[in-house]
Amino acid sequence: MNAKILTLLATLAFACKPEPATQPPSEPGPPAVAPELPGPPASDPPNTMSGEPTDPVAVAPTDPAPAIDAGPVDATPAPTPTPGAAALPTALSSKIDARCGSDPGVGTTAKPFALKTPDGKDISLASHRGKVVLLNFWGTWCKPCLKELPEFDRLYRRYRKHGLVVIAIATDTEPEKVQEFATQRKLATKLALGGQQLADDYESSNFPFSFVIDPKGQIRGSYRGYKPECAGKLEQDIRSELEQLR
Repeated sequence: MNAKILTLLATLAFACKPEPATQPPSEPGPPAVAPELPGPPASDPPNTMSGEPTDPVAVAPTDPAPAIDAGPVDATPAPTPTPGAAALPTALSSKIDARCGSDPGVGTTAKPFALKTPDGKDISLASHRGKVVLLNFWGTWCKPCLKELPEFDRLYRRYRKHGLVVIAIATDTEPEKVQEFATQRKLATKLALGGQQLADDYESSNFPFSFVIDPKGQIRGSYRGYKPECAGKLEQDIRSELEQLR
C-alpha cells in the first residue's frame, strides 16, 4: 500500500472520532406517566329523585336500647291458703231464727281454761286460738245434753277441715261415764272433764249451754239451754266466723 492511501485512511479515522459534548446536560423532565388503560364505563350516580331503587347500603348492627329501670320489683310472696280456704259445704239447717244466739256473754272474751281429757291429756282454750270454737258445757246426768252433743258432733265432722273445733266440757270428774258415752255415739268431738267451776263462772241457769267463739277468743254467739229451734242460727254463727278464715 502506498503512502497516499495510508495518509487518507489515517485522516478518515481521526475524522470519525466523537467529540466530547459541549452542551450542558439537560434538566430531568417529569417522570413518565404510564398510559391509563381503559376500564369499564363508570356507572351513573343513583338518581334519588327518580324513585328508582338504589343499591342497599349495609348498616352496622346497633346495640339494643338499654332496659328502663322501673324500680324495685315487689317480691312479696302470695299469701298461702288458710285451712278454711275451700268453699264451705251446704248448711245442714236452712231455718234461721234471728232471736237465737244473743244470750248473755255475746261480745265478751271467753274465759281461759286448762283441763284434762278422759285419756289424761291436757286441753285448753288458748291452744286453739286462731280457729273457730264451739264450746259446749254438758254432763252425763243431763238428758238434754246427751241429745244435743251428737248434733254438735255432726257439725264438727262437717266443718272441722274448714277450721272448726268443738270442745265439750263435762261437769263429770270421772272419765269412765264420759268415755263410755263418747264410744257409744262414736264422737269425734274433743272432750274435757271437771268443768263445773268454769260453768259456774258463766252463771248460766240452764244446762247445757254453748258459745261460738271467734279466732281471737271473743264470744260471737251465746246459747243458754237446749233449744232445737236454734240449730240453724247456731250453724249460721259458725259459718259466719269460718268465712273470716277463708
